[in-house]
Amino acid sequence: MVRVASIDLGSNSTRLLIADITNGYLTIIHKEHQVTRMGDKLSESKIISKESTKRVIKVLAGYFKTIKRNNIQNIQIVGTAALRDATNSQEITQLIEKRFGFEVVIISGEEEGVLTSVGVLNSLGRVENFLIVDIGGRSTEFIYDHDKKIVSKSINVGVVSLSELYFDELPPSENSVLLAQEYIERNLFESNIFDGRMLVGVAGTFTSLASIFLEQTEFNEKEIHLTELTKEDVLKINKELISLNEPQIITKYKGLDPKRAKTIQSGILLAKEIISKYNVNSIKVSNSDILEGLILKKY
Repeated sequence: MVRVASIDLGSNSTRLLIADITNGYLTIIHKEHQVTRMGDKLSESKIISKESTKRVIKVLAGYFKTIKRNNIQNIQIVGTAALRDATNSQEITQLIEKRFGFEVVIISGEEEGVLTSVGVLNSLGRVENFLIVDIGGRSTEFIYDHDKKIVSKSINVGVVSLSELYFDELPPSENSVLLAQEYIERNLFESNIFDGRMLVGVAGTFTSLASIFLEQTEFNEKEIHLTELTKEDVLKINKELISLNEPQIITKYKGLDPKRAKTIQSGILLAKEIISKYNVNSIKVSNSDILEGLILKKY
């Protein structure tokens, strides 16, 4: 048995997983996420701001205290879309490496998708004809099986970038929603290869969607894992959510992280457009993703 940790420096949140791994079997010891908004205003400025960097460093300092208490034997840290896109990403990774003593590896969208699939498929067991969708802060990954191989594709659309472009005021105007839908449509893949597949949704948008669907008064990952929603469920939630402002979202959905209130409307709109375009009738939500994939691929 080896006790290890993985950290995902995402565009919207910074996440930690501590787990024991024995002969390819993973036992979760601790899992945590904090909304740090690394990708804030990145579309406009092209850099990760000092404020965003401070938020990430503060959260990492807490994570490394947790790691120290758990006698970890190996740590993997990856950066995704925000660090891929920012012109000052090297400066940020060097700062993190100097402060905490561990290398940050910036991975491509395709690598992100493959690692996510390893984590998801480990929790689902043997499945075929699947489409894993990972909606992030600045990118969305589509992972699917084709000719007995795993294929990963990525688009540069995520909840943070969508929110900055079209959801600067909440609730958004009808025109803003229409423009956001047109933007999503232009960026989605024109392919019927996704039609009729079992869609597995991972990451914050889908877990938040499941929390809203389950009417949770407190976020509960165990209850969310493998929750199934229909297309009608997503359409209904999107319709009621899109008319609310930020305080109303926080008040109405007790299980939702209040820091997600700024971006949850754009995330669920994106999920709705994906589901509609690819004729998906049902969605299964998975808590397992790139954090588990990083560990399982190494061990």
